[in-house]
Amino acid sequence: MPEGDVDVMMGPPKAALKAMAIPMVVALLAESLNSFIDAFWLAGLGTSALAAVGVVFPYYFIMVGVGNGIGTGAAQAIARRIGAGDRDGADRVASQAFFLTLASSIVLGVVFVLLCEPLMVAAGAGDYLDECIAYAMPIFVGTPVALFSFMFSGLLRSEGAARRSMGIQMAAAALNMALDPLLIYGMGMGVTGAAVATMVAVGIPMALPLYWYFIKRDTYVGIRLRGFRFDASLDWDIMRVGAPASLEMVVMSFMSILMNQIILSVDPVNGVAVYSTGWRILNVLMIPQMALGYALVPICAAAYGASDNGRLRDVILVSLRYGFITMIAISAVTLFAAPLMVHAFTYAGSAASLAEEMTRFVRVGCVFLPFLVLSFVSAGLFQSLGMGMKSLLSTLFLNLVRIPICLALSLLGTLSAIWWGVASSEILAAVFIGAWGMYVLKGLMAGKYPLPDAPSC
Repeated sequence: MPEGDVDVMMGPPKAALKAMAIPMVVALLAESLNSFIDAFWLAGLGTSALAAVGVVFPYYFIMVGVGNGIGTGAAQAIARRIGAGDRDGADRVASQAFFLTLASSIVLGVVFVLLCEPLMVAAGAGDYLDECIAYAMPIFVGTPVALFSFMFSGLLRSEGAARRSMGIQMAAAALNMALDPLLIYGMGMGVTGAAVATMVAVGIPMALPLYWYFIKRDTYVGIRLRGFRFDASLDWDIMRVGAPASLEMVVMSFMSILMNQIILSVDPVNGVAVYSTGWRILNVLMIPQMALGYALVPICAAAYGASDNGRLRDVILVSLRYGFITMIAISAVTLFAAPLMVHAFTYAGSAASLAEEMTRFVRVGCVFLPFLVLSFVSAGLFQSLGMGMKSLLSTLFLNLVRIPICLALSLLGTLSAIWWGVASSEILAAVFIGAWGMYVLKGLMAGKYPLPDAPSC
């Protein structure tokens, strides 16, 4: 029952975190595995197919940012109202989130489709323009599907229904794995087939939340379509977290481009391949703390809405303890298993020459991974309190620290120096962001951040 999900979310911190975070870990692992399978099948099409995916990715990342931003913003606004006992207000926020997603997806989709070719050229399509357009067009047409997927995931998490959210993501991943070889090779659609497979795989499981919200109506929070009108105060409550969350992804994408330029200055042949693939491995290792950050938003927002600051503090402290223990264990195992992890990407051909440097990068990652718990927990706290700008400023600080440090160390002329620049900047930023989070938590306990006067506003 949906009431049971809400009860667990508002129950003992350990039980709430396990109920919310574990399904998120499974869902994120499925999503990561899906991206690896995509890369495997596309590699068979040659360099042009891989280049097309790389060119289109920044625009897909924008779609992810908008959808995830609205979903995260809605999750904290709804969970806060659930905690305050304002179920009607939670329903109205969910309705606003639904129509905000609809409007955003139409505008973004139309712009992407009409400007597809110049967008591909601007992203560096070059000789692969035809392949880029062939891959981009199904993705762009499917913009509403992608945005609604992230929005519904946020709504489900807001009421503690993390297992339902996990089910949608796992179904999408399984469908994509099955459709990729069928459409790419079986039906001879090539790179277009890969894009169609992705959007169809995301779209079919969308029937589940549509059924839960509009037919079966067994969710705790409802979406009202009849008589809907945009409410500026509710939209602001969503977007004060949603907009900064979306911008965080844009910032990260832009800073990745700058990092690539720094690495190219040292090793124009292998550097970026080592860095990008090594980060893919580290991103998988970060999944437990990423899931912890996602889980914190609705749990802490519900405690905040209930004015139960003591429980909110306990949730944060339990998250830090679980996060550190988990990531220290993962880092210890990775330190020894790094060569095996790297082998999956360097087992043949010219890629074999990357194995040693990539192993070194992944092992350097073991040094800073545990510190990132501070960043993810603090970001979850900021977002749960509606402090989206603090979360965005944290991301900006991390990247503004990383770029000059890595640029200075690149003068030493080795990739290893840049890897240690990444590690030192990540640790420095994590400690600063963690201290900021604890300062906000201390202020909350002292009554510095009272609830808005009206829970529905």
